Amino acid sequence: MAIHDAARRASTSVSSGPTYAPMALNRPAVAARSALKVAVLNAAGGADFHAILGCLTRPPLAEAGTLLLCEASWRMPKHRWVEFAPGLAAALKMSFAFVPAFGRVARDGGLRAIGNAILCTQPLEDFRAVALSRPPFKFYRPPLVGAHQGVLASINVDGRRVTMGVVHLERRWDPEGRARQMEDFLSAIGNETPVIVGGDLNTTTMNMDRRFELLRAAAAIATRPWRFREPRPHEPLFGRIKEHGFSIEGANVPGVPTFTVSRLVPPLWRPKLDWIAARGIQPVKGSATVVPARTSVLGRRVSDHDFVMCEFRL
Repeated sequence: MAIHDAARRASTSVSSGPTYAPMALNRPAVAARSALKVAVLNAAGGADFHAILGCLTRPPLAEAGTLLLCEASWRMPKHRWVEFAPGLAAALKMSFAFVPAFGRVARDGGLRAIGNAILCTQPLEDFRAVALSRPPFKFYRPPLVGAHQGVLASINVDGRRVTMGVVHLERRWDPEGRARQMEDFLSAIGNETPVIVGGDLNTTTMNMDRRFELLRAAAAIATRPWRFREPRPHEPLFGRIKEHGFSIEGANVPGVPTFTVSRLVPPLWRPKLDWIAARGIQPVKGSATVVPARTSVLGRRVSDHDFVMCEFRL
């Protein structure tokens, strides 16, 4: 079982910004979890590692055999130096592929980064990064160096190749920009089938690279809350999903939000940002669910995003 150190730079750049070498480790298959039960989480760095692990060892998340993770931290001080993707994979005995997207080289020469990862109970094959278009920021200044990248990998399920993918789209861009990034990601998949993809698509319906962006967003959510729980008419990326033969139907719970800055924010004012889409494979009817990312009914939140989960059948 070979592991690749994420502190190395990739030899070629697939975007206008630097890309970082992936990290991956395969383990023996784990029969107790179905690889076709897929959960998505923006881990917000993963500093609350043990609490997130606790969520994933309780029903219904304990049955998930594939995890699609966004904002997985690699030795970032603000996230308590956690090595989130490899640490979670080790605890769950899963294989993983992690691709840093944004980072910086510390004084000791090590990489501090945040990126996306696929964890699975089946060994991962052909894992690769997919570079996404970079936004022409006007007001936002990224604190780290890099660019958004999606991650793709394939697994073997009952003798069939299934492609898994995770992507995190840019919040501080407009809907057309996010559609462009989604096009980049789906085009890289080509004609492969069956495919399951998911991630934080940041379907805010707004352009957040503007002055007073948070005030604008708060006012819009307060006055037009349904728009943020049903963003499809306002986000052309869903058109790209459909054009590439993917469907979100049956894999997501309609109208149920997936993000909040605080549990004190009423569900009415929470947006739906996290999604699963599939091509050539059907979701099990009624299996789509949103699982609150908190330690218990009254416990603290472990991320500002909730888990999105769905089971599929070949």
